[in-house]
Amino acid sequence: MWTARTKVGWGLLLAGAVLLALFAARYYSLDPTVYFQPEVYQARTTGLLVHITGMIIAVLVGPFQFLRRLRERHFGLHRALGRIYLAAAVVGALGGLYLAPVSASGAVSDVAFALLGVGVLLTTTVAFLRILHGDVQSHREWMTRGYALIFAAVTLRLYQPFLTTVFGEYVGYAIVAWACWVPNLLVAEWFIRSRLRAHPEAPRAGRPAVGGARRAASP
Repeated sequence: MWTARTKVGWGLLLAGAVLLALFAARYYSLDPTVYFQPEVYQARTTGLLVHITGMIIAVLVGPFQFLRRLRERHFGLHRALGRIYLAAAVVGALGGLYLAPVSASGAVSDVAFALLGVGVLLTTTVAFLRILHGDVQSHREWMTRGYALIFAAVTLRLYQPFLTTVFGEYVGYAIVAWACWVPNLLVAEWFIRSRLRAHPEAPRAGRPAVGGARRAASP
């Protein structure tokens, strides 16, 4: 049900995604002075831009995939956006895995960002496989987990200024490397168990089920 609370939540997701896109767009200037780690990112500009591009597209497309009205009235558009989201999430995650070993706070943040990249790949792949087999409910759940991880790109930038101010740049960044995605995933699990499973969504009439979904459905 599209309640006032749901509208506010969806609006906050979209606003966060747009703000991230505007913030990250400065990296396309190729000006090293805007980089968080200039000496590191200058040597890995291609990987950085691949990661940023994938994350921007995925975080912007994601909110629209949760619109039930879009799925029901414009399923073709939902399917096309799903393909774009899938490709962007995979590209962004691979770029993140490439950059993870050179994060700012050593092994603690390296591991955090590596697990985040693996998590995005895993959840996105499972969501895709579930819809191929016509399992709409499981697909919704895994897409929710995947987008919660993708949204770490937003929450990292929200938390970082506060945490680095309180704990210092090195320790603060080590904390935010975990804080940007672990709470997101916990909130996603709460949402799945309390909302999605309470209101399951069945395949619409006329949509191929199970084997037939392989030819007609996508995330």
